[in-house]
Amino acid sequence: MLDPKTVILIFASGKLVCVGAKLEKEVYRSVNNVHSLLEEKDLMVYD
Repeated sequence: MLDPKTVILIFASGKLVCVGAKLEKEVYRSVNNVHSLLEEKDLMVYD
């Protein structure tokens, strides 16, 4: 992600790892950005 500068690894199991954040709030913001992006692209599947 560009802001904050983090990398998110998404695994087939649905788990993810966020690296590169210096503060905990940056992790939450990055994950929220990815969640929003996946929803926009209709890639979120809820069972």
